[in-house]
Amino acid sequence: MKKFKLSIIIVLTTVSMSYADALNINPLIERGIDPHVLNISVTPFKQKVAYQAETEYYVKLDGKETTHSVKLLFDPFTEYGIDIRLQVPTDELEHYDEGEVITSLDKTMALQSYLQAERLYDRNSIRYVGQENGMEKIFFRLDSDTIPREIGQYKTFEGYAYIKDGELYMIEVSNTEPYRDYGIEVEHYTKQNYFSKVKGYNAYLPQKEVVIISGTKDGKSYKAESTTYVLNYWDKEKNPIILENSIKDPFPSNENKEYETFYVKLDRILPLLGQATRKEGYDLPKAFGISLITMMQQTRFYMTSFEVDGQDLSRYFDKSSKYENTTMVSMVQFDTWILPFLNVGVMVGGTDTSTTVTLDTATINSTLGGLVSDKSVTLTPFNTKSMLYGFGTTLAGGVGDFFGTINLQYMSSYTKSADVKTQIIVVTPMFGYYFKDYGVRVMGGGMYEDLKESLDFDLTEAGKPALKGTVGLGANKWAATFGVNYDFTRHWTSNIVMAYGEDFQNLNFVVTYRW
Repeated sequence: MKKFKLSIIIVLTTVSMSYADALNINPLIERGIDPHVLNISVTPFKQKVAYQAETEYYVKLDGKETTHSVKLLFDPFTEYGIDIRLQVPTDELEHYDEGEVITSLDKTMALQSYLQAERLYDRNSIRYVGQENGMEKIFFRLDSDTIPREIGQYKTFEGYAYIKDGELYMIEVSNTEPYRDYGIEVEHYTKQNYFSKVKGYNAYLPQKEVVIISGTKDGKSYKAESTTYVLNYWDKEKNPIILENSIKDPFPSNENKEYETFYVKLDRILPLLGQATRKEGYDLPKAFGISLITMMQQTRFYMTSFEVDGQDLSRYFDKSSKYENTTMVSMVQFDTWILPFLNVGVMVGGTDTSTTVTLDTATINSTLGGLVSDKSVTLTPFNTKSMLYGFGTTLAGGVGDFFGTINLQYMSSYTKSADVKTQIIVVTPMFGYYFKDYGVRVMGGGMYEDLKESLDFDLTEAGKPALKGTVGLGANKWAATFGVNYDFTRHWTSNIVMAYGEDFQNLNFVVTYRW
């Protein structure tokens, strides 16, 4: 049987409490209504009030209609800041995919961290437009600059607040342009929130919401409609919040139903202090990750010394003699966020390197009286394979859409064919900016590579004379870096980082799965 996604359903139930703000004079404030109540046109979970609600909805696709109901529990007073749970009648479980339900809840809670702006509406757009059906009508637009890409369709939404007998009666928003959402080509979207005053306070809470969507899906006619009733509200101390015009028992027939509760477990051990950070409105990445890393690097070292079987041959080669290699690296990395700003990981993989050695023969030619005609000699390139392993740590932080990271990696490689061991330290400080409309983080900075400044080799083979030696190496250790990061989903992310320096250049491509 076809499974129903709950992404649209979850955003249906809304709640908001408003308080007067005398600093922003506009038609709403003049009527004793805080304009911040308009925020519920975007998010139902912005205000600090808990509630239970029930939604009954139907979907009509190509003439075939299905009807369902769910309950939603919202609690902003948990130690990690937000808890959204969906309750599905057990006799309707066959219509739902548990994985999709959990994913939808996870995305919905993560979305709240991107909606921290004080105003999700354009305060300069608010204006009185007249009366309709005995109610005053006040126009407003949503603020496109504060709407994240995850719900980008809201950037074009416009709406009206309706005032009846001096009190807020309803807020209605609708789209001004068609858009696509979860495979649906939406032509018309309308959301209506009906309000009631809170007993004893000059504040409003929604008690009913109606959402109507029409369009096409897979080329077929599509229509969805939902009606949500808030059953009860309560505060941090579990005290009930009473509405003046409360609607009682909107679905009494469901009171005896059994329900299955779906929720996302956020109270995990890692990262430490993660719960307190989420409570402040920050979205944290999933604690654990596994990454596939591919890197290509070209490196040029200048030979500072050359010794073979204990004999120093450096005087025969000028300092422009060089050791160049092209390396392809493939690694797997496992990492975890220990703290909200501190990540640690281990990595293992392999390298495939092609090396070319060019010897400047000017000095040896002079010594031999010009017997060597070429100014330089390039030895036949040779290929080696190495094992690579190490660990890394990252410090990260940000303010608004600006962020910074410092990544430190220590790696060791071993080339069995030449019995060569090499240690590498890489430090990458970067700063960047998050372009929310596109979900892209752009960053730039530097990369410092500190490689071992000498290379010991042993080319001894069975039945052949031993050939051992040491090559001293030197290179410029800094390069400029530029990178781009994109999160496909809450679990999948990727980034590309390029480094360009005087003596080394590389290109890194990383794909990560987090859970």
